[in-house]
Amino acid sequence: MKLVGKVREAHGLKGDLYVLIFSGDISWAKRMKSFGLKPKDSDEIRTFSVERTKPFKKGLIVKAAEIADRTAAEGVEHLEFFVDDDLFVSKPGETIFLSEIKNFKLKDPEQKLLGEIVDFSSNGVQDLLVVEAAGKKVEVPFVDAFIKKIDFKHQTVVMDLPEGLFDIENA
Repeated sequence: MKLVGKVREAHGLKGDLYVLIFSGDISWAKRMKSFGLKPKDSDEIRTFSVERTKPFKKGLIVKAAEIADRTAAEGVEHLEFFVDDDLFVSKPGETIFLSEIKNFKLKDPEQKLLGEIVDFSSNGVQDLLVVEAAGKKVEVPFVDAFIKKIDFKHQTVVMDLPEGLFDIENA
């Protein structure tokens, strides 16, 4: 399961939860059939069945079958909120989820290997690929202007980066 947010507070009297979603993107929420909750200091994720969801502020309202009232909902406040990894797989024509290209190879238009995408970051304006090359990590803006091709079959992202942007010597 993937950590996507935290239970901010109980919402209403029927056991609804207001869940703050870190990314702010809840496009996957309608397909969610279950979710997991875990205290920060624990390794055990407790699974719940989803009865209903709806967008709310910077996240969503979730009603779980196992949480019957406000008292039970208050008992899970501030827990980490996990969802199935399968929710983060795009369909053809949709915008991809960054996690779909983790561990892909980054190449230039001449097919020269630049490194491997090992993580993601953000500078507030755009998503950044964290690329490991020659033992160093370089952050590369993941913007349409640089992306030439994403090849899922060969697990490769081809980008035409401005000269000097991918400078491992100064990473």
